Order: sequence, then structure tokens, then C-alpha cells
Amino acid sequence: MIEQTLFQLTSAVASIGRVKTSSYVVSRRFNAIALGAVAADFAAKYAHTGRADFLVGLIVFVVLTARTLLILGFGKIEENTFRRRVACAIAFLVCAFASVAGQFWVSGPIRPITLLPLIGVGLGCLGEASNDMIVRRRCVLAMGCVMAAFGLSTAAWGLVFKNIVSDVSATVYAMIRYRDLPFPHSALKREI
Repeated sequence: MIEQTLFQLTSAVASIGRVKTSSYVVSRRFNAIALGAVAADFAAKYAHTGRADFLVGLIVFVVLTARTLLILGFGKIEENTFRRRVACAIAFLVCAFASVAGQFWVSGPIRPITLLPLIGVGLGCLGEASNDMIVRRRCVLAMGCVMAAFGLSTAAWGLVFKNIVSDVSATVYAMIRYRDLPFPHSALKREI
């Protein structure tokens, strides 16, 4: 129980650090720490209970941590649209395959709650693969909401805090700052 609290606090502090810094690299480093702490929290939860939703959380957040560390280690991934899209596709496919296989191994049929992190990863990957910052922010906002819901359902409070602070709140702030329109540009052009 103490270890889970420490992991959740680490994720929360790293999430605040991610939002407070103006450096892209430092922000990614804090994100890697937050993701790793969430993965460790799910590992502890799974070790104590053996529940499939904790296993899926563990798998998803280990993959996301590894992906973030790869982006930090190899800056060329982020610089090239094709490489970024390939990294996103691989991360999503690994999460989906490992989560489904792990769930069948632990509990049999797929439970709807375990689809939430896969939907969240899919939205995050769509945003990350996009060159349009408005689309990217919308996808990150949706991902943050979905992952926060998964965090609530699994009592992963570090994940909930991370998504509300560094994904949802920071994205809403950026949407207001950069004056993202609530409608796609093409819809506005048709009306005018």
C-alpha cells in the first residue's frame, strides 16, 4: 500500500513538473517519469490482485514509458513525420496485442473496462501522428479524459492526477491560448 502511494505521488509531482517547464525535453523527461510511476503502480496492483485491468494498465504504461524514452534517446523520431507515425503505430499495436493476449491469459473474455486504455492510446497516437496542432490538442484532450476514466475505475490516482493536470488542463489552457476554434476550419468556411 505504501509503495502504491509513493508511485502515485511520484506521478503527480512529475505531472506538475511537466506542465511547469517551458523546455520540451524536460517536459518529455517528466512525462517519462510520470508514465513509469503509473506503470509501477499498476505492477504493484497486479502483483497483489492478479486482476486483468491492472495487467492491461501495466502493459500499456510500460509501452508508453518505453516509447517516451525512445523519443528522448532518438530525437530523429520526433523530427520526422513518418518516423513519428511508425512509432505511434508500433506503440498502439504492441499495446493492443499485449493487452488482449494478457487479458485472455488472466481472465478469459475481454472486459469493457480494459478497452479504455486502448482507446486512450489510440487517441494519443492519432494526435501524436498528426502535423496539425489543433487536431493534436483535441486528441490529447480526448485521451486525457478517457485515461482519467480508466484511472478512476482502477483507483490509479496518480494516473487520474496526471491526466487531469498534464493532459486535460494543460490542453484546455493551450486551446484557449492558441484560440482553437470549437469547429473544424472547413465547417466554418462553408458557413461564411
